[in-house]
This record gives sequence, structure tokens and C-alpha cells, in this order.
Amino acid sequence: MKPDNDVILLAYFKQNHITQQNLADSIDRSVNTVWNKLHGRSKWSVVEVQKLHDDFGVPTQYFFRD
Repeated sequence: MKPDNDVILLAYFKQNHITQQNLADSIDRSVNTVWNKLHGRSKWSVVEVQKLHDDFGVPTQYFFRD
């Protein structure tokens, strides 16, 4: 069984010392909104995914479920 994408994202951000505030600043959203996205309560937009990839090198496939 593969881990959920939110678990993969959280691990990536932790390993790379990327805070929720860093993410919020990058995509011009609140920390609360980022928390909701990280925990599957709302979806990432394509623009947000591209911005986080550009700013932090996050592999885009980490944002999408199979």
C-alpha cells in the first residue's frame, strides 16, 4: 500500500525544512489555507503546484493521487 500524497508532501517539506509559512508566502495564501491543503481538506490548484515546484523543487506528482 502506497502512502497518501499528503503524507509524502508533509515528509518532503519536513525533510527540506520548508515551513507552512514558507508555503503560504510562496502561493500567496494563509497558513490556515495551506494546512487545509496539506491535510486534504482542499485541493491544490495547478498554479499553486507549479509555484511550489519552481520555488522549492517539489516533484509535481506528489500533489496528485493515482
